[in-house]
Amino acid sequence: MAASNAQDRREAQREAIRQQRQAELKRQRNVRTAVIAAVVVVVLLIAGGVGYLIWNSTRPEGPVATPQGIPEGQPYYSLGAPEDSGKPVVELHVDFMCPICGQFEETNGKDLRTIIDKKEATVHLYTRRFLDGNSTTGDYSTRAANAAACVYNDDPDNFMDFQTALFDNQPAEGSAGLSNDQLAEYAKKAGASDSVSSCIDKSTYKSWVRNVVEPAAKKDADGGGTPYVKVDDTVLDSTKWSQEGVFLKTVEDAAKG
Repeated sequence: MAASNAQDRREAQREAIRQQRQAELKRQRNVRTAVIAAVVVVVLLIAGGVGYLIWNSTRPEGPVATPQGIPEGQPYYSLGAPEDSGKPVVELHVDFMCPICGQFEETNGKDLRTIIDKKEATVHLYTRRFLDGNSTTGDYSTRAANAAACVYNDDPDNFMDFQTALFDNQPAEGSAGLSNDQLAEYAKKAGASDSVSSCIDKSTYKSWVRNVVEPAAKKDADGGGTPYVKVDDTVLDSTKWSQEGVFLKTVEDAAKG
């Protein structure tokens, strides 16, 4: 009888140990399953976010709206002297997040305004989206260029004041950039009407910036970035336009023949 009781106790102990082992294995399986599920969820969220950004940047833009006063298909603002005036033609590409464009504005902004106001040259100004990828939102250059188009459409006379405001308050490269509300605020300070807010929020001229301005600018600049500065057939690199007065003198010399 004693031997039988001892045998039963050993069997009970082995069974208890077996059940404990099975419970531990089950717990480990559950932990692994939970970890794998969490990883899958994170991967899907990341993939979904990246997929949305890619889709949002490549999806069809729909009909292209052009700011009032700009011929359909024209990729630039024509400022200063009329196209048929025979005056020098200045081609200028800017991106409102580009810090080097900010330097151009700081050095030559007043001279550019003088050239435009006094109609000393015809200025073809391209507002580009070259640095969209350098903003955390992925679209600041486009949003700012769209806002400039909204201001021009509202009243061309306020366009240059708005451009100056964007560079005076230029966000750091790699940041989110100015919000739409901030863009609208600076637009109104430049003289735009209240309706400009809706134009900015609706990205009315986004398609024009992306599908008309940017491709043409890339082609004209041989794929280059911003700023791109050309006076008639003379391209000015930063070693020239960074010297105060050189840009203006180049335009004046071109006007003299």
